[in-house]
Amino acid sequence: MPIAGHVRAGARRYGALLALPGARGPVIASIAGSMPIGMYTFGIVLLVRDATGSFATAGRIAGAFALANALGAVAQGRLMDRVGQRGVLRTAAGAHLIAVVALVLAATHDAPGAVLAACALAGGGSLPQVPVAMRSLWTVLVEDADLRQSAYALVTIVFEVSVVTAPVVVAGLAEVASPAVAMLAAVGLATAGALGFTATPASRRWRGALHPVSWAGPLGAAGVRTLFAVLAGFGTAIGVLQVALPAFAAERGSAEAGGLFLAGLSAGSLCGGVVYGARTWSGAPALRVAGLMLGVAAGCAVAAAAGGPLEMAATMLATGVLLAPTTTACSALLDVVAPPGTVTEAFAVLVMGIVVGTAAGNALGGALVDAASYRTAALGAAAVAAAGAAVAVVRRRSLSARAA
Repeated sequence: MPIAGHVRAGARRYGALLALPGARGPVIASIAGSMPIGMYTFGIVLLVRDATGSFATAGRIAGAFALANALGAVAQGRLMDRVGQRGVLRTAAGAHLIAVVALVLAATHDAPGAVLAACALAGGGSLPQVPVAMRSLWTVLVEDADLRQSAYALVTIVFEVSVVTAPVVVAGLAEVASPAVAMLAAVGLATAGALGFTATPASRRWRGALHPVSWAGPLGAAGVRTLFAVLAGFGTAIGVLQVALPAFAAERGSAEAGGLFLAGLSAGSLCGGVVYGARTWSGAPALRVAGLMLGVAAGCAVAAAAGGPLEMAATMLATGVLLAPTTTACSALLDVVAPPGTVTEAFAVLVMGIVVGTAAGNALGGALVDAASYRTAALGAAAVAAAGAAVAVVRRRSLSARAA
């Protein structure tokens, strides 16, 4: 089927999803709740780099925020499975607002790195997990199994629609005002998104199923551990690029211009998600995931050889096409491998894999850029993505229904 046909088929499927009773309001609110995720990494890198003059320090602070976000996602997911979404997300939103404002004040008043890290940890841990909650709503809003796969793709697409504009917004606000203003705009959106989402009837009604859980939660299942490892590699590669691309742009006069390359990555992901969700895919899902990860590795390697802005923009757009299909394929596998009754927490674990990887990637990218160059960082991202593909192949049996 030509690309245009995939797009039309996807539009019909996504239109049917949005027409479902109770679906449109949460989707709209989840856009606002998702956008700050794309704003924070770039915003923190610019904010802390301006305050300290170091990409390495900026990468570590952004990594601390992302790591705390990973742990907070799992904690919020477990709580939502037990007590519902409204109280958890609203409490998190209040704490998050305080923590991010504190981070901005600390950075703009030359606070030591330990204070910046503490504020980042608090802000990341309390970031309201609206995309995780949206994924859980789809499990009850959509009864048809094939259409539900498109719903999972829509979660990724909504996220990409949000974050495709986020780096551009951050770059614009940083250019005309300051990185601090960009951070305050992000926390305003995060708070509004969480409050708006929990005000919808679907979110107010949603309740998880009580289930016995060990300390490891869904990670007690072998398939969930495999998906976690794959997405940790995926997140690490992306995290390295989040620092390497501003460094590439800084060599050419403006670190803020790196936001345009990050936007290209997200734009490609949006296009890939639309096409991927427009049809039902055959073949072994584990091998499909491995192939997608190898494609991401190839894109990172090509980025290392990019000689100018146009080449880098084209490379990021092409690499981005593979991102949403990778995360959507892994999310769909949860229906096979996750323990019963862990719908929210299991997806939060996958998010944790991505953000733990992103945290490591931010720190690794900053260190490689400061010690060598953006080229070395991009090659490091390629190696990590290739390792994620190898994990999917070696542990493919754990991703089958029989293994689950």
